[in-house]
Amino acid sequence: MLNGERARVLFFILHSAFCILHSASLLANDLSVDRTTLRTGETVSITLSLEDDFASADISTIPVQNLVIDGPPSASRQFAWINGMVVRRKILRFVARPIAPGAALVGPLVIEGSGGQRETLPPVALQVIPDAAAGTNDPQTILRELLATDRDPFFLVAEIDRREAWVGEEVVVTWTLYNASSVQDYRMGRVPKLEDFWSEELDVRGLQPSQVIVDDRVLQKLPVRRVAVYPLRAGRLNIAGMEIIGTIMRRIDTGPFGLFEGSLVDVRYQSAGLTLDVRPLPPGPPVDAVGEVGISCGKPSQKSGGPVVFDVTLTGRANLRGTPQPRWAGAVGGDVQVEEGRLTVERRGDGALMSRRWKYVIFPERSGRMVIPPLVSRTFVPGVGERRELRCEGGALDVSMAARPPRGAATRGADLRVRPTLRTLGPWFAGAILVVALIAFAGPRLVRQQRIRRAARDIARGRSPAEVREAVQGILEARELDPAELLREPSERGEAYRALRSLIDAALRDRVQAADAAGEIELRVREFVQSLE
Repeated sequence: MLNGERARVLFFILHSAFCILHSASLLANDLSVDRTTLRTGETVSITLSLEDDFASADISTIPVQNLVIDGPPSASRQFAWINGMVVRRKILRFVARPIAPGAALVGPLVIEGSGGQRETLPPVALQVIPDAAAGTNDPQTILRELLATDRDPFFLVAEIDRREAWVGEEVVVTWTLYNASSVQDYRMGRVPKLEDFWSEELDVRGLQPSQVIVDDRVLQKLPVRRVAVYPLRAGRLNIAGMEIIGTIMRRIDTGPFGLFEGSLVDVRYQSAGLTLDVRPLPPGPPVDAVGEVGISCGKPSQKSGGPVVFDVTLTGRANLRGTPQPRWAGAVGGDVQVEEGRLTVERRGDGALMSRRWKYVIFPERSGRMVIPPLVSRTFVPGVGERRELRCEGGALDVSMAARPPRGAATRGADLRVRPTLRTLGPWFAGAILVVALIAFAGPRLVRQQRIRRAARDIARGRSPAEVREAVQGILEARELDPAELLREPSERGEAYRALRSLIDAALRDRVQAADAAGEIELRVREFVQSLE
């Protein structure tokens, strides 16, 4: 009996001690990490627990060393009932990645409570070790390192179609996903900014995965992003790595039912960077475009004594967005107006094929024989390393000045009366029916296009590139769209937004003159607004 009483007393003491320790753990502010050793390509989760008066503290970041915190924290709140009291707890979780191998530090962090309390949470030390897989784009080396360190065979490889290029030459960069895991979903994480390049996203949505053998192991291979880049300066330019995030099913049982049991985990992998050696163009006169470019010229014509009109188009594998119009090789006998046409980009799998069009309008000074001089444009062909002149040959054309109608011509013949008959009114009735049918069919489309043009003018016309960027940001906020997600979104809306951002960024960094880019910015704003419809 005595032993039973002692056992009950001992149980009561142990139970009370456990409750006290558990309560103390719940009532403590805490700064912790999910791992203290990580590789350069991995991430660490930082958890900050705040309780009671400290739960109202507004903390958006944490001091770190040799780490970079990705974005704002995720927050959650908890309530606990302990000894008749309600305990409030706020938990903030940050995701950070290492900068370089070596020692890293999270904290110390000073927090202040709503009642004036102040507490300093001690720092947490971490160690960052080099990752052999993150420093190479060789699939065999990466796979061996992942398997040797018991990681999932899920990685990204960056490839470039050439290691040397001229300034302005097109270079195609491809990021390819290799996978031998049970991937449920994947998405792009951090995307390189490509600040030293003009970039054009290429469409890879139609590509199908293929199977390849890497180091006696079968992997699935799929290009997930492809970009045509055009170097803006000479030197050794860096292309940072891109991050891929995958949701992988990890089996918890190797038995016959293991295929149906497991847990979903997120894994991240960042590809190694690339370098590109860019050479300046050889000494010589300035060029209008760099690449394989051709020119096509329409035949000049004049109708009813009006202006002489013809089209000129440049087409090729080159960045034609900032290309100036072809120039006259001689004097023109009349006033010339050049109308900017639409720029089209065919984003093929192997590169971007651009086409830019201009309409030349000449108002002859006098009637008679007018000589139209040639039009020339100078390009640099990277394959042969030399300049070439594209040329629209000139010609001669019999022209006449536009004749003004004499005074009173509008009133002469007003007294002529025509008796309406079924034969004379029949074509008018047919024309009226055709016009009504066209309005009924094309009316809504025309109204929509007019609304889109008006919205684009309100956003872009008369505004600086920075003001246009703020206006577009307001549109995204109103529609609850995340700009970072939109930059990675593989859709027409994403492509339109990326094209607009590239042009605005170029204008803000003086890559192109803001005045020259105003019309192009308005055009891209119109394309972006249309993609949101």
